[in-house]
Amino acid sequence: MPSSSRPAPPLERARPLLGTLVRISVELEDDAQARHAVEAAFAEIARVHRLMTFHEADSDLGRLNRAAPGLAVEVDTRTAEVLQTALAFARQSDGAFDPTVGAEAVAAGALPRPADSDAADPVADWHDVHIEGCAVRLRRKAWLDLGGIAKGYAVDRAIGVLQGHGAQRACVDAGGDLRVLGTDHAVRLRVDGSPQLPLLLIDDGAVASSGGDPSLQTPHFHAARRASLPAAHFASVTAPSCMVADAMTKIVLALGLDAARPLLQQHRAAAYAFSPRHGWRATTAIA
Repeated sequence: MPSSSRPAPPLERARPLLGTLVRISVELEDDAQARHAVEAAFAEIARVHRLMTFHEADSDLGRLNRAAPGLAVEVDTRTAEVLQTALAFARQSDGAFDPTVGAEAVAAGALPRPADSDAADPVADWHDVHIEGCAVRLRRKAWLDLGGIAKGYAVDRAIGVLQGHGAQRACVDAGGDLRVLGTDHAVRLRVDGSPQLPLLLIDDGAVASSGGDPSLQTPHFHAARRASLPAAHFASVTAPSCMVADAMTKIVLALGLDAARPLLQQHRAAAYAFSPRHGWRATTAIA
């Protein structure tokens, strides 16, 4: 009689990283291989966290935020990649997304003032950030905050590690940022004040969410206006990568769904937005 075998149950682990609880689930036939893959994925997330945390003076971000204007600071290739992507989104959104909003976040009490740093220039913005290879110069004094976009990047890197270990079905969930390998991963959007909670099915892609909680401790900003956005508004974006999805949530919150639609289409992303006034609205992704 032929023997039948069932797929091994997914290995699931969780650790506090990136300012949240990161959960990793992976399906591999060999349990030891699965454990090794998960450990390697957590190690890569931890590396991204150490490089781009706002809270540590010796991180790449901490050194940039202490640097005098015009001084070149050498950063890790990962930091350079995230910063280049952040500047690209700043350019594409006409500054609605801007990695130099650290000063506003500090003023709002959402981030600590960088230690041993002069005050940020109030007119500094993304135009003042220059990158050549891994050398970063700030033309004006600015406090950079990569926050959510770095978290999305860490999730993407972790998925890449799991793929490198042979995984074809996996999930990395870092709070509001999630990316999956495989098909039919269900994600429920949970928003305070909404009687309807949409269910998304994600196939080999990512979803990121921002806002939706009036008690939010970390406000979001329309960077070009240097103004905080209503905390009760919510945006969730599906995209091929978590870094893109996370950045686009901030742009949708800042610009609104209609104005953000061309940029969403450019990045093959779809958005689901909620506000107490208009309820749920959505766009469709371009394949």
